[in-house]
Amino acid sequence: MSKGLKGEYNHSVDAKGRMIVPSKLREQLGVSFVVTRGIDGCLFAYPNSEWELFTEKLNKLPVTNKSARQLKRFFEAGATDCEVDN
Repeated sequence: MSKGLKGEYNHSVDAKGRMIVPSKLREQLGVSFVVTRGIDGCLFAYPNSEWELFTEKLNKLPVTNKSARQLKRFFEAGATDCEVDN
């Protein structure tokens, strides 16, 4: 079961397309993690192990259900692998 990340953080992206991840979140996310589009204009960040569990659940949704396909596409199409810089 996921312990989840808690908190709300506002960020800006620098000219190189980078953003600062608070140390508290870096500790929970690890050196590589997944960020995807979230609900209500938010970004969702997942440690790699949690992302795998989440996508396993998405893959179990019925492909014949249009809403299920849209949900899966929403999260997976907007996902990107991220790594922490020093």
